[in-house]
Amino acid sequence: MDFAKKSFFGLVFLILIFLGTEAGLVLLRSPSLQYYRDLKLIHSFHPDYYVALEPGESKYVSHFAGKWEGQFSINSLGLRGKEEPIPGKPKLLCLGDSLVMGFGVGDSDTFCQLLDGIELKGEVRQALNLGVDAYGSRGSYYRLKDISAKLDNVKEVLFFISPNDFDMPEALAKKGILPDDQTDAIREKDPNYARNFKLQFILTRISYTLQALKLAYEQIQVTFAVTKLSVCKELDSVGFYRCRLLDGDQISTESKQASGNVVSYFESSFFRSVKKPNCDSDITPTSAVFGAMCPEPVPAHVSCVDSAPSFETLPVLPELTQEYYQKMIDLAKERGFKLVPVILPIQIEEIYCYNNGKYHPLENYATRASAFFEKRGVKVLRFKKETGSMCGFDQNGKKFGILDHYIPEDGHFTKRGNIWAADSLKAKLKETDLAL
Repeated sequence: MDFAKKSFFGLVFLILIFLGTEAGLVLLRSPSLQYYRDLKLIHSFHPDYYVALEPGESKYVSHFAGKWEGQFSINSLGLRGKEEPIPGKPKLLCLGDSLVMGFGVGDSDTFCQLLDGIELKGEVRQALNLGVDAYGSRGSYYRLKDISAKLDNVKEVLFFISPNDFDMPEALAKKGILPDDQTDAIREKDPNYARNFKLQFILTRISYTLQALKLAYEQIQVTFAVTKLSVCKELDSVGFYRCRLLDGDQISTESKQASGNVVSYFESSFFRSVKKPNCDSDITPTSAVFGAMCPEPVPAHVSCVDSAPSFETLPVLPELTQEYYQKMIDLAKERGFKLVPVILPIQIEEIYCYNNGKYHPLENYATRASAFFEKRGVKVLRFKKETGSMCGFDQNGKKFGILDHYIPEDGHFTKRGNIWAADSLKAKLKETDLAL
């Protein structure tokens, strides 16, 4: 058998394996893969901001670990929800990432949908949801520019600023996860990115197998980064060498010593003292039965500081972030709507600290973003005081707390969280000093 025939049969064999794998994945419908498959099918490619929602699509999405489920519908304009824009009616737009889009709840339970019908300046607003997951400042601007041109009588745009736009918690940064704006800055310098992204997006949307391979590759990348950091920390604690990954983005010309040594490493690993129970703890029967009252105490793993840093000590916003924030302000002036930046507390550490009279550095992003807009005369809505209502008792006398407002290990709002956000927004938007 010559080389051509071998190549032909080899190609046919690979095609049969691919088709068999594709058929098997379709028939098996693995819960984890099906979840990501459903999410892929409700999205579409957009040439300007890469990812949009597929107009007219509707799916019942169920998280593979049971964290959330709900109907995910998209109208003809590519906006979350079944409702179509009503010509002539004053409109309130919600702009942002997955938190705004409503991961975690069904169509009717997103906080943007709950704002529908709010009355401002004597006029009832139709609330429309422009949110799409994985948007940074660039994506939000182009999304707003695109959709606002297709709508009439837009009065207000609530732009929900995400900490992941230009900042990233240290734990995630050490795993190699970049802020959205930093990722976009890299993409803008790559002339082939849009073409390559479109190709892989379309192929993984068509094929179960290709999407599964892409997910596996991404998971391997994350696992590799986590393993690399873990090994690096162990070697550092033994005293072999200084782990540079522990320094984050700090650049220093000085050679740093390892944080530990062999003796301390073996002592902490194999000769730990047994903690004795505290029999003198001040626990009353009331607190033992009903738990801690409000405000909830700061968990042991959360480290607060006494006060917020001065603005001058914080780094300025990245150039790309500033560029697209300014473009949003200019677009609002050009098209005659009011841009209202909103910062919702979505990192539970800062909520715990604030409600106990402290401060958490994760809140620094809010200070940086607020300063940019307020220096340009754009009022920013913040909701620190409102987080006090995240702790209490419901109508049935059942206690609820901060964690009940967020999906575990996910960060998006639960149904209760969306209700809290909508109620807080309604109250704030109706304040007279906002002059909306």
